[in-house]
Order: sequence, then C-alpha cells, then structure tokens
Amino acid sequence: MRMKGIQVLCIVSLLFCQLLQAQERPFTIEVQAGKYARYNTPIQVNLPKPIRTSAWYSIKNTKTGKSAIGQLLDSVTLVFILPDSMGPGMRNTYLASKNMTKKTPVNAVTVAQRKEGLQVSVKDKPLFFYHTQEALPAGDSPYYRRSGFIHPLNSPGGQILTDGFPVGHTHQHGIMNAWTRTTFRKEFVDFWNQQSKKGTVEHIEVSKVKEGPVVTELRVKLRHRSLLHGEVLREMWVIRVYPFHDYYLFDLISEERNVTTDTLILEKYHYGGLAFRGSSHWNDQDKKNYQGHWNILTSEGYRDSLANHTHARWVDASGAINGQVAGTTVFDHPVNFRYPQPIRVHPTMPYWVYSPVVDGAFTINPGTWYRSQYRYYVHQNAPDTATITRFEKDWVVPPDVTVK
Repeated sequence: MRMKGIQVLCIVSLLFCQLLQAQERPFTIEVQAGKYARYNTPIQVNLPKPIRTSAWYSIKNTKTGKSAIGQLLDSVTLVFILPDSMGPGMRNTYLASKNMTKKTPVNAVTVAQRKEGLQVSVKDKPLFFYHTQEALPAGDSPYYRRSGFIHPLNSPGGQILTDGFPVGHTHQHGIMNAWTRTTFRKEFVDFWNQQSKKGTVEHIEVSKVKEGPVVTELRVKLRHRSLLHGEVLREMWVIRVYPFHDYYLFDLISEERNVTTDTLILEKYHYGGLAFRGSSHWNDQDKKNYQGHWNILTSEGYRDSLANHTHARWVDASGAINGQVAGTTVFDHPVNFRYPQPIRVHPTMPYWVYSPVVDGAFTINPGTWYRSQYRYYVHQNAPDTATITRFEKDWVVPPDVTVK
C-alpha cells in the first residue's frame, strides 16, 4: 500500500510539472481598452493555468513590437505596464514568452528593512515609511504610542505630505485605519482616539516583502485591540507599489477579520475608517511649521469643508509646502462597502477619512471579514482632473484582458 501511495504521488507531481511547463510556452494576451483611453496602465492578467513564479516574461505587441516586462505576483497572476497608448475601443494583442536572458530586470521599487519599519523607495527616492515599531515623540503621553501606519508619505519632489503625531491631534497618524465608535461585548470601544484609553491599533508582523520590476508587494499584519478585551480584529494590509517616478502610484488593500466569538458593532458616527492626516505645514495649530491651508477636491466637485459627509469616488488633498504644491488622490473602489463611500473632511484641521459609518451602523460578525481597497496617486503640482479621471478609470474600469 505504501509503494502504491508513493507511485500516485509521483504521478500527481509529474502531471503538475507538465501543467506548469505547458503554461510556460508562449501565449497570447488580448487587451481591450473599452470606453477609455489607456496610457501606462497597470495590467493584471488572470492566468487559466499556473506557471512558475520565478519566471520573468516578455510581453510584446504583435503589431508594433513594443514590449514590457511581465512579473508574476503568484502562479496564476501576471502583471505588466501597458507599453502602448490605447484609444477608446482599441484592441491590442501581445505575445507573452518566458524571458530567457540571464540578466535580471531592475527593481525600481525597493524596500529597506529598518529597525523602526519599512522604507519604500522608487528609484532611490523615498516614497513612504511603514512603522513596524511603536513610535512616540518625546514628551507625549505613553498612550499615544502607535505602530502600523504610514508616515512620512513623500511627493516626487520630496515634500512630506503626512503628519505622524500632529500638534493638537496626537492620536492621528499619517495613513491609518481605525474605527471610532464601536460596541463590543456591550461596552464602548474606540480604536482611534488613544487618549480615551479604550483601544488602539498596532503592527504585528511583516508577512511578505517581494520586490519586482513591475510591482513591489508588502504584506503586513495588524491588530485592533480593546484595552479591556484584547484583540478584536486581525487586519492584513497588502500594499502594491508601481514603478512610476514622475508620480507615485500604489494600492492599499485591507482585510479585517473578527477573531473573537462576539460581534463588533460599528455604530453610526461622523468619522472612522481609512484616514489621511495631512502635512504639518497645513496645520495652523502647529506654529512652528504652518505655511498655509490645504485644498480638498472630490470627484463630485466639492471643495474643502463643503465636501464633508458627501460621497466621493476620489478625494484629492494638496497644498503648498516650501513653495511647491504637491498632493495625493485616493480612489475608492466599486467592491468597497457603500461605494462611493461617504467622507469626513474636518472643517479646520488637515485630515479626511473614507468613512462608511457616516451612512449608518453595520457589524463585523465573528469569523467574518471586512474588506476594502484603495489606490493612491501622489503627484507634484496642483491636481489635474483629466489625469485623475484617467487614473480612476484604470482603477475602477480596467481594460478587459483575455488569455488565448
């Protein structure tokens, strides 16, 4: 019986290897632009069969000869940057073949593991820093200690667009995710306002760092912890950074799972969720660094405080820092709960939040997930709505991709 089992295992292994080898033969990819023009668009190809994740692929237009590097995120997901400009309605065919050259493609996006966290850079220019260790400015109360957030976020010109522990609101931290008014086991828990001494969010571990020439991916785990009951939510951030350097582009995918046996109720409230705390140079409470107010613009045309509690497919926050204007657009996604989600924009302080609880309460039941995903476009100069619209369409209505 043991010999027969070994034989079956060998046959299965052989068939799997043959399947991989078959898929590694050249294959064609058809890309249809759809209703929108496409330029420098990240393309995701869902493969019908697995291929070896160590392989690089050459993606070549069968008519123009223009080519791009194809990178495997996993054995069934290939990504590349569109090498051609495509007008609305256009259809391109590409031949994907395994790159047989011994020269390894250059990774434009790199990740340096520091003592305090992960430094992500694009062509040696710092993009953002993710904090794995608790940070706390000197002189602040210990309950403000925080890990599991992004700060600083840099513009292509080097302006710092976020604030880690802002004057006046020390409990806000760059790009952070936290719920504010919740009920757990019939008690109030606030994961956002650390000064309430009810809850916090903290980094657990770095699960994966994979650099590549097309996309660099980070996976980090966080916990949303009640100071009374312990861990309530276990969260995974998947961050994918693309190799553009005139502007920056990255995706943040969040998965929050209730790891307890009790329901977490997210109460209707005027803020809470995925937040963006703007630069200290936009904070008029910071007398040392303040230079001027920021500007908010949404997909619906609302500006500044008038955008508060409106629904937005995208939100841009920008302003002058040391004489140069820079900013960040964050794109919502149709798969997100209550898309387009309502936003909280503070009337005087530079922070805003994608906050689905504005529209009403909901629950995260035991063992279930709350998933969301957003794309960040970091730009120099004032926001250009035509460019933002192009990026939005690439994100929410991507080209149709078929493997043949």
